[in-house]
Amino acid sequence: MKKIIAITSLAALLVLVFGGAIYQTYKARESALFAERVRYLRHQPPPQSLDQLYTRLGFRLSAVRHDGQPVPRIFFSALPQGLQNINDSTERKRAFMATLLPLILRVNELIMQDRQRLERILQRLEAESAAQTAITPLSRRWLRQLARRYGMGKDFKPTVPNLAALYQRVDIVPPSLALAQAAIESGWGTSRFAREGNALYGQWTWNDEDEGIVPQSREDGKKHRIKAFGFLIDSVRGYAANINRNPAYSDLRAARFRLRQEGRAVDGLALAPTLIRYSERREAYVRDLRLIIMGNDLLDFDQARLENRRQNPRTAQSMPMPSAKVS
Repeated sequence: MKKIIAITSLAALLVLVFGGAIYQTYKARESALFAERVRYLRHQPPPQSLDQLYTRLGFRLSAVRHDGQPVPRIFFSALPQGLQNINDSTERKRAFMATLLPLILRVNELIMQDRQRLERILQRLEAESAAQTAITPLSRRWLRQLARRYGMGKDFKPTVPNLAALYQRVDIVPPSLALAQAAIESGWGTSRFAREGNALYGQWTWNDEDEGIVPQSREDGKKHRIKAFGFLIDSVRGYAANINRNPAYSDLRAARFRLRQEGRAVDGLALAPTLIRYSERREAYVRDLRLIIMGNDLLDFDQARLENRRQNPRTAQSMPMPSAKVS
């Protein structure tokens, strides 16, 4: 009897140990899938003077353009102070682009991580003749969350056609296009919305829970505000989400998908004409986008990439979580 009890106890202990290990592995995978991936404590306050900007960023735009230098993972929480006071327009533009480029690349990197995971699930589902049992419960949860983020509803079903439609949405915005639109919407970082609320893309909000800035020129009876952000990267994330989920930009997503299918680079100049509905100025807005992309050689940045993490020895300065300033 004692022997049976000992064996039973050992078996129970082994079940407990292995069960605990399996549970911990599951929770680790769950955390990796659903945790916030923007590490805000690594986002540094902007330099007090523009003289410090390039030293702290650790790169020059010319090295990225001509030498293919990877962009260091240095992210500022806001635009450099005094940007609007730079009289030399060329230098002001350079400072704006150098601040924004790492953030755009980081947002695209996060999108590509989701896209690659989604692609693996889609390929596995297609290989198993659309048997949804090929998708684990954890992946199902992740897919539902991803679908909600990309505007495909809370009742998303992970069928091959639905996953293919989602895959078309989960894709990058070319840096040339993101830079050009930020330049137009924020006046190269000098607008009140950019300075006071990290608002680079002029996104409107009617949600009382959002931080926002009331436009001085808002007509009587209007309720919209310009959405404000606590961190500059969240403005870029919001912009990319808007491009990738808003029905108004379905033409852009279709054009981007065709470029992928044809094996061509996804560049801002090719996608600019699809943004005719981004502004009430329509054709004039598209014309300005194209002029800014070409006039500032922004296509040079569409192949830019961030440094591998092990390449960057800099230790980012931690900072408290600020709230967006709203006037």
